[in-house]
Amino acid sequence: MDTNVPYMPSVKNLPAILEKIQHAGVPEAFGYDFLRDLGFTSSNDRSVVKLLKYVGLLDSSGIPQTAYREFTNQTKAKAILAARLRAAFDDLFLAHKNAQDMTVENLKGWFKSKTGSGDAVANKIATTFKALASYADFEEPMSQTEDPQKDSPKDGIAKEKDAVPPLPPRKGEALEVGLVYRIEVHLPDTQNVETYRAIFRALREELAQQ
Repeated sequence: MDTNVPYMPSVKNLPAILEKIQHAGVPEAFGYDFLRDLGFTSSNDRSVVKLLKYVGLLDSSGIPQTAYREFTNQTKAKAILAARLRAAFDDLFLAHKNAQDMTVENLKGWFKSKTGSGDAVANKIATTFKALASYADFEEPMSQTEDPQKDSPKDGIAKEKDAVPPLPPRKGEALEVGLVYRIEVHLPDTQNVETYRAIFRALREELAQQ
């Protein structure tokens, strides 16, 4: 769990923002401009962008992830949010299985200890988490598409090298030893074609130097 937990100065509009997201289209990037387009112009609402990044609905650039698209499905939205909260606040849910049911005061004490924040900040973090948890549905079984580890903000391009043992040699044949490497590329969830082109161009240049 990243201890640099964002919070909202006021959670009054948070449920309404989450509702608006479900009824709007998926933007190429979610920022302050899109938030204003949704009808939320208060400076108190701006921190929701950092909040959506923290729980993995957006990546660090504000690009909506698969979980964001699933969240726009009103029949799945609350279960998706619950899954993302369990992933983002994994330490909290490890310490308290039903953290969503904790009081703001108890959450405040936990966040204060975990993050080293003062009373005021810890209270805002606790209030923000409680508002998100109250909107989410933790009773809905989590499906495979709602895997908490999917679309993590830490995801990127990863290489996995698996050594595959060769077949045993036949009698009279010389023993040959070889390794087979598999490179697995995890592409970011984006509709920007240029992002994919840049990734494959970088891979091609890297392999050409090997």
